[in-house]
Order: sequence, then C-alpha cells, then structure tokens
Amino acid sequence: MIGFNKALSGRRPFQAAAAVALIAISACTSDLTTTRQFNATLSIGFGENPEAGIQQSVRNIALEGLVRIDRDGRPSPWLAERWSVSPDGLTWRLRLRPGATFHNGEPATASVVRDIIRKELPAYVGPVFDDVKRIEASGHFELEFALKRRSSFLLEGLDLPIQQAGETPVGTGPFSIATRALDDVEMQANPHYYGGPPEIDRIVFRPYESVRAAWADMLRGRVDMLYEVGIDALDSLRPSAQTKVFTFQRPYAFLVLLNVGKPRLQGRVLRQALNAAIDREALIGAALNGHGVPADGPVWPQHWAYSPQLPHFRYLPQRVNPGGDPVRFTCLLLADQSHERMSLVLQRQLRAVGVEVTFEQLPSDQFVARLNAGEFEAALGDYRMGPSLLRQHQLWHAGAPFNWGHFNSVSVNEALDRIQSAPDEAAYKVGVADLQRAIVDDPPAIFLAWGERLRAVSTRFEVHEEPGRDILGTLRLWRPVADERLISPN
Repeated sequence: MIGFNKALSGRRPFQAAAAVALIAISACTSDLTTTRQFNATLSIGFGENPEAGIQQSVRNIALEGLVRIDRDGRPSPWLAERWSVSPDGLTWRLRLRPGATFHNGEPATASVVRDIIRKELPAYVGPVFDDVKRIEASGHFELEFALKRRSSFLLEGLDLPIQQAGETPVGTGPFSIATRALDDVEMQANPHYYGGPPEIDRIVFRPYESVRAAWADMLRGRVDMLYEVGIDALDSLRPSAQTKVFTFQRPYAFLVLLNVGKPRLQGRVLRQALNAAIDREALIGAALNGHGVPADGPVWPQHWAYSPQLPHFRYLPQRVNPGGDPVRFTCLLLADQSHERMSLVLQRQLRAVGVEVTFEQLPSDQFVARLNAGEFEAALGDYRMGPSLLRQHQLWHAGAPFNWGHFNSVSVNEALDRIQSAPDEAAYKVGVADLQRAIVDDPPAIFLAWGERLRAVSTRFEVHEEPGRDILGTLRLWRPVADERLISPN
C-alpha cells in the first residue's frame, strides 16, 4: 500500500516497504505475571508482510498529529484541542493540550512542536507549504500559522505525526516503545497520557509466515489479535466463537498509475478507454471477494464534499485500436497475493478490448525505487487517496511530491488550487466537483477499487468500536474481559 506518512529516516511514500527497516522481528513470549506493569498484555500477529505492518503499527500507535482526519475528510482535534481562523483566512491559531507530554517526559509545548513542524511539514505537504509565511509559538501552548494566501490544505496537513528527532518513534501517543531490538519489539502503556492511561499495559508484536499460521496461534490462545485477515482466509476464520472480525473501508484505492511521460500512454483517449474497459464490480468480486467498492473517480466516497451525482467512470468497453495490433505496456506489480489476484482480473478485462499488459513482479523496495526514479510505464498499487483532498493534491498536481506519473493537467491543477484556496464549504464543493470532472476527462491512472481491511480480535478483549474507524485507533480504550488480565498466556 502506498501512503504518505513520514518514515523513520527520510520521507517514505510507500507504506508497504521502507528504505531502512525499523526492526527485524521474531516471535516473543513472556512468563505469566500479575504485576501492574504487565498484567494486561495484547499480542498482535502479523501474517502478511509483517516487517512493514509492524513498523507502521508502531508509528501509528506511538505518534499523534495536531489533528486527526476523520472518515468524512474533516479534521478533528487531537494533540491540538481546538483552533480558530481569522476572517481573512490568513492566520490560524491552535491550542495544544496542556497535559500532553512526550514519552521521554518532555512537555509537548508550542515551541517544541513548532520546531518539529518547521522541519517536517515542508516535505510532508509538498508545494502546499509555499502558502505558509511563518510558524510561531505565540504562547506556552499556542501555535500560530501566518499564511500568504488561504489554504484549506494546511489544516488537513497537520495530521503530520509529531515525533522527536531520532530513529525510535518518540511521540505523545498512549503507548511508547519499550523494547526495540533485532529480535523483538514491545510497547508499553504511557501512564502519563493526557487522555488517561490505557487499560492494556503491554503490546507485543509477532511475525508469522502466513495469515493461517497466525490464526492457528490465535485459536491456541497465543495471539490476541490478527492485524490483517487475508480475504482468502476469511470464510474459514469467521466461524470461530473465540474471535470477532472487524471490517472497515480504507482510504486507499487500487490504481494502475500511468506514466504519461511514456509515449504509449500519453494519449488521453487511450487512458479514457482503459478506464471504460474495467468492470469494477466484477473485479471486486473476483479479486477482493466482494470486500471493496468501485473507485469510479478520485474522490474518497465518504468525503463530506462527495456526491454520487459527480461525473464518474463507467463500464463501457470498446475495442482499442480496432483492426490494428494490440496496445501493449508493462506494469509493475508487488509480490503480494492481493495484488496478484487483482492483476489477473485486470489483465483479462483489458485483453477483451485489445490491450495486452505484461506484469513485472518486484519486491517492495525495488517497486518503490522504480516509482521514485520514474522508470515504469504503469504501476499497480494500493495508493492512499483519502480521506482528505490533500492526498489528491500530492498525487496529481504538477510538481507534487508523489506525482510519479509526471501528470500535468491544467484543469486538474486549477481544480486543486480552487479547493486549496476555498473561502467556504460551498466553494470547496465546487472545486471537488471540478476535480472529479477533470480527472474523469483526463485520467492519470486506471481507477479500480477502494479496498477494505479486516482485523480479528480474541473475545478475551472488549474492543471499543467507532463507526467506520479502524479499531487500532481506539486501542487505548480496549480492556481485557473479566479477569483475563490475570490469566493471559501472553
């Protein structure tokens, strides 16, 4: 999956791989204990791409942004408890939570957070940072952003994970890293967390060779949670009374990113035909076992500004280059089961309209290197497209940091600029409609499906659910059921 979170060292646009791995993990065990420090342990098993999954999970649990982007694309308070904006839209003031501290005990004051943002925000939001004139600490817990022009993307970009300098993620989250070694990693509850200490005292991470191996250990009581349930295994996993499966739609879309700098893919008419050739419902059924929704446009369908009435891609297959040779191109493919299934269905649907796609399967590090170098014609991946519209800017605006396909459309650029400078919600929605229309008219990718993620948790734990939200986002509120804190085998 391709995301835009900051890596432990340098910027890492590809979530499924990192240039430098955080950790190499092997299974870890612990003796039974009834001390307060370790009497409620949650063990999480990773059976698919465990190295990347553990690395990302550690960061997501340990770090927080000033804001959180909700499912509908709206920012909500997080490390910043509230904010205000001046009538002209050029001054933003954010109030930090006075009780927040970093895991090393240092208070998360405005001056400390300011220095982190000044350093990290430019790479995180790309050209959007050009709108920022200055960032100041106007009080002990007050941050002030002065802008050159209105920018709705500034607030959306303040989900930047706030992390102190160093390889180990030191943030303000409810859990901190307790052990970081070559053979194990553990996290422990942050007893000084401003929202109150978690009910779980310790988290251990366990890698497995497969989802089924992790599931088997879950049934034996050795694992409390399966980070990701493979869609192939779901039918056989559901019947267990010892587990509960949680499903949520991810703001990541399966796309075939097209490098319009390559001669064979420059033509807009061809790219329109490639999108019209895709039966997205059939693809979701065959490749994702029904766990997804069609990506018939660029905008996250749960976004508050989205409307079903917006222009969208339709399944209208027509022969490409009738009477001539097939259109051919090569597409990069991750060595991953879900991507392999997607590629087979995609290959079959495109062949039906006279397009022959050859897939080149690569490990994640080589996939990322080829993307960054622009050495590809097409690349099938799981790209972060939401929930905020800032993600669209980072992918499709000319000169944006993740515009790997060298896409440049005047209409798309203008629509994104309109969203960015919108003075109110009405103007923002107009910009969103213009963006959707411009992308459908001049597509920079073959849009396939918004995927789902499935997690399984042992019934030994009471999981706090919030509609549409990943359960890992509520981990602080989980608790062992009854007296499980005294008898957990972990």
